[in-house]
Amino acid sequence: MMKTRIALCALTSLLVAACTTKPEISRSERLPATMVPVETLVVEEVADSDVTQALATDFEMIFIDQDMSFIGTLPCADCPGIAFHLNLYRDGRFEIRQEYLERNDILLVKGTWLLEQRTLHLMNQQHTLPTFQFVSNHRLTMLDMAGKPIVSSLNYHLDRASRLQSIDTRRPMLGLYQVNGDSASFTQCDSGERFQVAMTQHHMPMLRNYRQDPQLNGQAVIATLTGRLGNGSDSNTLFIDQFEQFWPGASCPQRHAPSSVQGVVWRAEKIADQYVPQQLNVRVLFRDNNTLYGFSGCNNFHANYRQRANTLQINALAMTRKFCEESSRIESDFTERLQSADRAEVNGHALQLFKDNQVIMQLVPAAN
Repeated sequence: MMKTRIALCALTSLLVAACTTKPEISRSERLPATMVPVETLVVEEVADSDVTQALATDFEMIFIDQDMSFIGTLPCADCPGIAFHLNLYRDGRFEIRQEYLERNDILLVKGTWLLEQRTLHLMNQQHTLPTFQFVSNHRLTMLDMAGKPIVSSLNYHLDRASRLQSIDTRRPMLGLYQVNGDSASFTQCDSGERFQVAMTQHHMPMLRNYRQDPQLNGQAVIATLTGRLGNGSDSNTLFIDQFEQFWPGASCPQRHAPSSVQGVVWRAEKIADQYVPQQLNVRVLFRDNNTLYGFSGCNNFHANYRQRANTLQINALAMTRKFCEESSRIESDFTERLQSADRAEVNGHALQLFKDNQVIMQLVPAAN
């Protein structure tokens, strides 16, 4: 009995030892300890550049805190494009030069700007101007009437110049020229502004022609020229770059529709259904004394005419005899149809010439 108890105790001790003893892991099965490096965050300073400055617009941080110029060519419905030059001044002013390419039409506008976040409003009481949006500090994009960016394959962007560029104020002008003593003045027809004319070398031929013509001397006469305004203290002074001609018998076109064929410098807009390039300056003036004269794109001409009610008869034109290759076809079409017209009507802002009840030419009052 005693031997049996000893045997049971020994067996129990072996079983307990087998349950509580952990198996030993061999050296080859042990996992090596892994060292995990701590990342070091390196902060790099980015150099200032056009790109980093533009990034500020992502947070609507647009500031006009310096004078700047934006330049580009915007689409035009009836010309190759509009050369656009916009100057924004940090004191709240702006200046614009818009040149309608191949139309000899230049618009100069001044006013004040208003910036709402990224939207730029240009304000002027006489002119309705486009609204732009800053897509970056270095680019403006034109907005539509609803204030949304225009979705088009055409270019509606203006890019910022590297520095402020002065506005070119030269442009064709039509107005009243008059000499009093040793000074001359010019009153612009479209704006009514009156300027003193600077006595420069380009003004001398104009002054000489005026004084040598007895029907002009001492009188105010319509003149066409290319000129520019001075800056600063000379802002009320007109500097003439090129004198074109005087138009005796003409007056400034009425702001509303002209009421008469006579007394208006008419510019040929369309011959038949073809537009006449405005830079050719094809123009004619019907005077009250039954004479007319003008410029056909290359040559000057004059003639007698007769008008009864709407009927019109124009005698053969007397012309100078220069040849200009770029305008010869248009000049030939213009002079031929002008002499063949049998009726003239002022409809709205246009003068229409007819032949056998068909419109053969349309003219509009010349603005410059």
